[in-house]
Amino acid sequence: MNLNLFLLAALISLPAAAQTPLACQANSGPQRAPLLELYTSEGCSSCPPADRWLAGLAMKAKPQSLNLLSFHVDYWDGIGWPDRFAKAQYTARQRERVAAGGSTTIYTPQVMLGPRLDLRWYKPDQVAKALTAVQQQRAMVDLQVLARRHGRVVTVDVSALPSTAGKGGDLYLALYEDGLSSAVKAGENAGVVLRHERVVRGLWGPWPLAANGAKQTLDITPPAAANAAQLGLTAFVQTRVGGETLQSLSLPLAQCRDAGATAAR
Repeated sequence: MNLNLFLLAALISLPAAAQTPLACQANSGPQRAPLLELYTSEGCSSCPPADRWLAGLAMKAKPQSLNLLSFHVDYWDGIGWPDRFAKAQYTARQRERVAAGGSTTIYTPQVMLGPRLDLRWYKPDQVAKALTAVQQQRAMVDLQVLARRHGRVVTVDVSALPSTAGKGGDLYLALYEDGLSSAVKAGENAGVVLRHERVVRGLWGPWPLAANGAKQTLDITPPAAANAAQLGLTAFVQTRVGGETLQSLSLPLAQCRDAGATAAR
């Protein structure tokens, strides 16, 4: 038998679990992948159109060229509808990002792109121009995300290595979930079913980027109601002064096989 045919036959005969690695990983590319952040709330009547806009971008975004995160803030929760995705941590992040950009004004929906706090989601040409400008820049950081699933727990190795001399920054890791919806029964959006993509369900960091980079290993347990098939990870490095995003990278966890389930076969 021809050697190539023999190898092909041997590969085909392997069990499916042996052909698919238990761990999955993503690596950033040579150009910068911008991180677009939306600060939103289910209690805000002007937020649903911005949520839909972000969902449209998410459908087309490639993890090595554009990443998106939707942070639900909690300062709308006291006026009729508590947003189940909101956290005080995300409100604090919004305030910190605004302060880093030299401002004090926070609002929803607010779109941020690195140090830019003035982008308007309803001006798609403005957003597209800003994204292209970032994507044309060389990356200053190389990112890698490696994930291994064990039942509901996800073990994550995330690393950032400076690819050029220059600015320092902080490494962060976010857990996001797609395909979410809420039937709002009170507040400004009462009677409306809201749908969300790239909703942040957890945020870790900052880990300072030293001369030799930064690396972290952590075990993440998603929220009990989270749909494992809709989860993903986004790593990014931002500067403390100005809030410039030096690089970002996402890894959809649907690509990762469950080590425990595979071992049981």
